[in-house]
Amino acid sequence: MNRRSNEDRMDKFQKLPFSVLVRKDKDLLGIRSEHALKSKSERRMAADWEYHSEIAAELFSNAMTNAGEHEPGSSYWSPGITALAIDPLYAPAILTVGSLEYMAGHIEEAMNLFMTLTELPEDEDELNTIIDKAGDFLIDNDDYENALALYSAAEKAYPKDALYLIGSGYCLGKLGRYEDSVEKHRCADSLEPNNYKHLNDFGYALLEAERFDEAEQMLKKSISFAPEDYEFPRNNLNELRERRKGKKATHARS
Repeated sequence: MNRRSNEDRMDKFQKLPFSVLVRKDKDLLGIRSEHALKSKSERRMAADWEYHSEIAAELFSNAMTNAGEHEPGSSYWSPGITALAIDPLYAPAILTVGSLEYMAGHIEEAMNLFMTLTELPEDEDELNTIIDKAGDFLIDNDDYENALALYSAAEKAYPKDALYLIGSGYCLGKLGRYEDSVEKHRCADSLEPNNYKHLNDFGYALLEAERFDEAEQMLKKSISFAPEDYEFPRNNLNELRERRKGKKATHARS
């Protein structure tokens, strides 16, 4: 592969969002136009192959380049970008390109792509995992407002999945909206009762809201269902006890 050509194209991506490039870049436009004439299943198969065959594609491209040839329709763009040009509804590529857009500073474009995930059919392969990865990506960048917007949209689109309520609750807690966070976790618990991970999250939300008695109850319930090596509820229970002592000490001084 011509490494410099790849670097040049990624430099271009830093300046222009994918939505512009797919219309103006000759390579990407050709890929989009070629696959637009194919069936949905053919586009999906091609996008999936492109997305998961980076090593094979690089080896093949190197061989063609060394032979003085270039495969018609092949691309020097990264597989995630090429896959999204092939199939604009391919969830893994939406996640990848959305993340690249965000890191390039194209925040609005990134969020438009992430929000597209919440418009896909619920039976899309691993959709909830992919949406949660997009939310985690935003959380890792301390962008709790946009992460909350994503999880909230997913809640409305897929109301029976507790994962999005948990995500919203976490973001609300980070934004200092502790009572709202508690209510989201309460709803998640109603959808998946006795899920030890959700019970731990619920207990911590109650802890943040300083509802210590109820938090203790939830954390102990999480411990009762959790495997021995799941330490979070025990750690949170210790933190609860420390906070309770601190609050009592503060009241005693006042």
